[in-house]
Amino acid sequence: MRNTESLPRPSRRSLLLALPALGAGLAAPSSLRAQAAFPSRTVEVVTHAGVGGGTDITVRMMTANAAAEFGQEFTVVNRTAGSGAQALQYLASKPADGHTVILVTQTHLLTMLRNRSLPQLSDLMPVARATEDPMFVLVRRDSPLRSADELLSAGRARSLRFGGTHVGGVDHVSIFAFGRAARMQAPTLVPFRGGGEIVINLVGGNIDLALVNPGEAEAQMRAGEVRPLMVLSANRLPSHPDVPTGKELGIDNISATVRGYCVLKGTPPDRLARLEQGLLKLMALPTYKTYLENTGQAPDSVAGSGPWGAQLTGFFEEGREALTALGLLR
Repeated sequence: MRNTESLPRPSRRSLLLALPALGAGLAAPSSLRAQAAFPSRTVEVVTHAGVGGGTDITVRMMTANAAAEFGQEFTVVNRTAGSGAQALQYLASKPADGHTVILVTQTHLLTMLRNRSLPQLSDLMPVARATEDPMFVLVRRDSPLRSADELLSAGRARSLRFGGTHVGGVDHVSIFAFGRAARMQAPTLVPFRGGGEIVINLVGGNIDLALVNPGEAEAQMRAGEVRPLMVLSANRLPSHPDVPTGKELGIDNISATVRGYCVLKGTPPDRLARLEQGLLKLMALPTYKTYLENTGQAPDSVAGSGPWGAQLTGFFEEGREALTALGLLR
C-alpha cells in the first residue's frame, strides 16, 4: 500500500488558486456544446432521382457552393427505388439533427398517401422551395382546338384524351385536377413512359392534349409542331409572354412540377432556420438563377419555408382527393 503520509500537503493558498481553473475546466464541455457550430459534419441531401436527371441536377446546382456558405460539404445521396419510398426510409433512419435533408416532390406525397407505413407529410418540416416548373396545355399544330376557349368548350362536351405517365402518378393527378377546375368532363388518361413520348404522340395525333413542362416540348414548340394554349402558373412566363395563364381564363388551378427541401420533424429550430437561410442564399446565386432561367422554371421558383409548407399541404390534399375520386385510394 502506498504511503501517502510522505507526500507534501498542498497549502490552502494553492488550493484556492486552483479552484477557478478547475471550475473552468469542468464548464468547458457544456459551454462548447452550447456554442457548437452547425453543421458540424457533412450534410446529406437525399433524392429519389437517378444521377443526371432533372431533380438530381437541381440538388447539385444548389450544393455546388454549399461548403463556402456552411463550412461543410453537402453530398447528394441517390435512393431511387419505390417512387420516393426508399428516400423517405433513408431519411427516417437518420437522427433529426439537420444533417440529413430530403428533396421532396409531388411523387413523394402520392407515395405517402398510398403507403401509410412510410414517413408522412406530418413527419417532415419544410425548409425551402427550389423549383417550380410550370405546365403547359399543348395541342398539335393542326389541332381543331385553336384557342383556350375552344379547348374548354370541347372538354365540356366530351372527354378529351390527355397524354400522361402511369396511372395514379403526378401527371394523372394533375390532369384530373385541371379537368375538375376547368369544369370539363373527366379527361381520359393515355399513359406513356415519359414526357418525350407524350409529346411525340401529341405531334402524331394519338392524343388530343398534353400537360407537360416546357423543357419536355421545347424543341417541338420551337419547330411549330405543337402550340401552347395556356400555362397553369400564377403569372405569365417571361419566356412565353403571349401564352395566357389558366387563372386569366377562370381556372383556379396551378399545376407545376415542384421540388423543395425538408428535414425530419424534431430538427432543432435554430438548425432549421440556419438551413433555410443558407439554402435561400445558395439559390440566389447567379449560377442557380441561370440554371432556373435556362430550364424554363418560373422566375419566382425559390421560396422560404412558409410558402413551401403551404404548397406541400395543398398538394397533399389535392392528391388525396384525386386518388380517392379515381378509385385508387380508400
